[in-house]
Amino acid sequence: MTEETHELAVIDLPILNPELIQPQDYLRPLIGATIYALVFTAPGTLIGLSMGFGITRLMNMQYGMVATVVGLLLISAMVHHFVWWRRLKNHGASAFIAYEDLEMPLEEAFELSLAATTQLPKSKIETFEDLKCIELRVKGNFWVTVDRMVEIKFVRLGESKTRVVVDSAFKLTRARTFLINKIWGPKWAPIVYRLDVNKNKQLLLQITDYLRRVPQWNHKYIYGDSFGGEKVA
Repeated sequence: MTEETHELAVIDLPILNPELIQPQDYLRPLIGATIYALVFTAPGTLIGLSMGFGITRLMNMQYGMVATVVGLLLISAMVHHFVWWRRLKNHGASAFIAYEDLEMPLEEAFELSLAATTQLPKSKIETFEDLKCIELRVKGNFWVTVDRMVEIKFVRLGESKTRVVVDSAFKLTRARTFLINKIWGPKWAPIVYRLDVNKNKQLLLQITDYLRRVPQWNHKYIYGDSFGGEKVA
């Protein structure tokens, strides 16, 4: 990835800035974890008080549970920070986002990218904006992995040159997404969504490899009812 594309990537995805997380940023998830733990343990404490248990004993139990939750999140934050920094150091922006500059007009690049989405099993196009963005949902195994969202964006570099930008992140339930966003905060959450056992990076490579293997694209990929109900894969 060139310096120019890396700068563009950092603008779109701030986690590609190796200075994003500073020591003081650890305070945000710790506060979030403390609030979560207090709210989570409060019902049990109230029930215990109503049943006549000693307040000192209940407070000590609640304190212990809160301290455990905060301690676990602190360890998790340190691991996320190390892995994120290590991947940036070893692989640069390509660890989290993929670029491919295609020698073809934007319209053809968009059609080629639609075709490239067929390379991902258990996937479906959630939404797309013609010539601007494609959002693809990849189904995960319920017991092992989670769903992921692959986003493909397009930048016209010239009449016959287009940049395709591919990003992949966890797709969780609304409840889990809400908790992660509220506990971790806006700086940490994007990192949490993109740090896995390289599954996100694998999805990026599947798309970009297809774009490289089909350099001369001259077929029309027709999707959904936007073209009279005809579908061509």
